[in-house]
Amino acid sequence: MQITDLLTVPAVGAYYHEDLTALQANPVPVADRYTAAPVTEGFRAVRQPAEALSVGLVLDDGRVAWGDCVSVAYSGKAGRYPVFRAQGGIATVRELVAPVLLGRTVTSFRELAAEVDALTEPVTVTRPVAEPAAEAEDAGAQGTPVVSQGMSRRELLTAPARFVRSVQQEMDPGRTEQVTVERPLHTAIRYGISQALLQAAALARGITMAEVIAQEWGLPLPDGPVPIHAQSGGERYSNADKMIARRVASLPHALIDDIPGQLGEEGVELIRYLRWLVDRIQALGGPDYRPAIHLDVHGALGVIYDQEPGHILGQLYALEQAAHPYSLRIESPVVLESRAAQIEMMKKLRDYVRMRKMKVQLVADEWANTLEDIRAFVSAGAADMIQVKMPDLGSVHNSVDGVLACREGGVGAFLGGSCAETELSARVSVHVALATRPDILMAKPGMGVDTAVTLAHNEMARTLAQIRTH
Repeated sequence: MQITDLLTVPAVGAYYHEDLTALQANPVPVADRYTAAPVTEGFRAVRQPAEALSVGLVLDDGRVAWGDCVSVAYSGKAGRYPVFRAQGGIATVRELVAPVLLGRTVTSFRELAAEVDALTEPVTVTRPVAEPAAEAEDAGAQGTPVVSQGMSRRELLTAPARFVRSVQQEMDPGRTEQVTVERPLHTAIRYGISQALLQAAALARGITMAEVIAQEWGLPLPDGPVPIHAQSGGERYSNADKMIARRVASLPHALIDDIPGQLGEEGVELIRYLRWLVDRIQALGGPDYRPAIHLDVHGALGVIYDQEPGHILGQLYALEQAAHPYSLRIESPVVLESRAAQIEMMKKLRDYVRMRKMKVQLVADEWANTLEDIRAFVSAGAADMIQVKMPDLGSVHNSVDGVLACREGGVGAFLGGSCAETELSARVSVHVALATRPDILMAKPGMGVDTAVTLAHNEMARTLAQIRTH
């Protein structure tokens, strides 16, 4: 079966792109985010609708295999690619991807996906100008934020270092420069094209996408569902009730984009929320319902404790006590300025947790953006679980390898993604999960819980039923 044409259609994601750096520096009410000035390069406002690009591969029998190019909600942060723009994506797909795929026979998904994943393009990027030696010395160790001397922990709640630095750069343009570099295609494009290639391979063979992955990686055929993890967004109370009522295996993610209101000084607000959550699980779920509690704090513990591991450990202990009797996972307790610094701190925290015989598990997300990154976290023993954030890894085949790398390294695998994705990319994620067997699968897209959980559950059930007929 050959690819005879390629279609491109501007689409929309199910949520928004949000400038988390700006929000953690100065909390902005939701109604004001659409007009508030951003901090992170590539944003037009603090909150903007997520753009997507549907790409259709027209096959010689007239069928079309679709994939959606889309990036994560917190684009441009912690080494991630910038916000994805559909119009720019159309040009790239037409100029660079179409010549590679048109006329090609769909045989191996893995080979074609890797070929597209290896394509590059010239892009202009803004980067900091190297600091003089004296300034670098003052900045301290790698990954340590540069802040004004004398800033208190309370001040850091409203002015974290990354925001201070970005404002300084805006005031002093000489601190940055624009350069043209050769870079792989935007992760969103590689993600969407690979989805279409996976579906094309499934159509060509008359099997499911999950079976294509199982065949090409030599994995057992899927024979059961994968536990679902749900995310609450800002509606952490009402959406948690929905998750408990639906008895999801892992909950509630619990967005933190307002550090004073959602975390609080000394973490008091998050502890209060955890105690409420435990009570609700017991009241609504009954004694036989034992979900894992999974909180993504987006580096906020590092912010309020000046990245000091001893104080962060104390907060982790307090959170573990509040979550009792349920298991607790904390995702991204810190977010530092480089992968090396992130791995070093995550490993140190994990070692401290083990030394204290605590049970809380640490989950890596930020700076685990590529297959190489994931392998580095696994090799260093820097996490109990890693979120394989599918849009960040580009081609779907990298996410397959990412889950398998976690499993082979004895690290929990969380096949994740973003609320900003589409229903199509979410369905592809289900097939990847069925074939690779991660510990949990994120229900997506959007932040409404019901739709995302329904999509994940039903796609798994239908796919498993179809596989049993073969």
